[in-house]
Amino acid sequence: MRFAIISDIHANIQALGRVLDRCDREAVDEIICLGDVVGYGGNPNECCELLREYCSVVLMGNHDAATSGVMDADYYYESARRVLYWSRAELTEENFRWLYSLPYTHQRPELDMAFYHAAPILPSGFYYVVRNEEAEALTRMKAGLFGHNFIGHSHLTTIYEYNGRKVRDVSGNYHYEPGRKYLTNVGSVGQPRDRNPDACFVIFDSDSKELRHVRVPYDVQTAAARIRAVGHDEKFARRLSLGV
Repeated sequence: MRFAIISDIHANIQALGRVLDRCDREAVDEIICLGDVVGYGGNPNECCELLREYCSVVLMGNHDAATSGVMDADYYYESARRVLYWSRAELTEENFRWLYSLPYTHQRPELDMAFYHAAPILPSGFYYVVRNEEAEALTRMKAGLFGHNFIGHSHLTTIYEYNGRKVRDVSGNYHYEPGRKYLTNVGSVGQPRDRNPDACFVIFDSDSKELRHVRVPYDVQTAAARIRAVGHDEKFARRLSLGV
């Protein structure tokens, strides 16, 4: 099966629309979203509705949790918190209830695959995996890791390979080795932070084990204009064109 794995949409309808078009052209069998549907961007309802239509699974991200009241919004700095409160008021009742109901994890044992928003340890804690040290901490899970594990949250595109207790960063140099396990940061659709402003997601073939990050250009200026129009902090608009 061919999976498209997307994450961190952040209410960016321009980016999401282009990514879904690309998924259609790639003829994927399923689209799985790892969460953070809302936050930072200006079109939360439209993104909820598209994801509900196109995705077989959508997980709860930290911005989704804070917007729907599952997580304390005081954890966030002021300008991000204002977006959460705005999104909470903006969402339709149906979309709010849907966001509230999202699961933290999804597993496919028959395909040796698992999906999380953030680090697999305590998924509701939303811990980052952005360095080798954080990836190494997951070796303590032992059998808890599947053959392929997919996460979002960091907005980065790193891939880690596990061989027993050894961890190797294979970002840009992934090649499947039987018996080893992999943890893949899938990147962000709506707010990339790897200095490339193009929307990013992963396509994974569970039969061949082929895995690749896909970049999709989109109308950044329109997405930024919407952020400004609804009154969010200017930095959330400006960073879209910088990929930071």
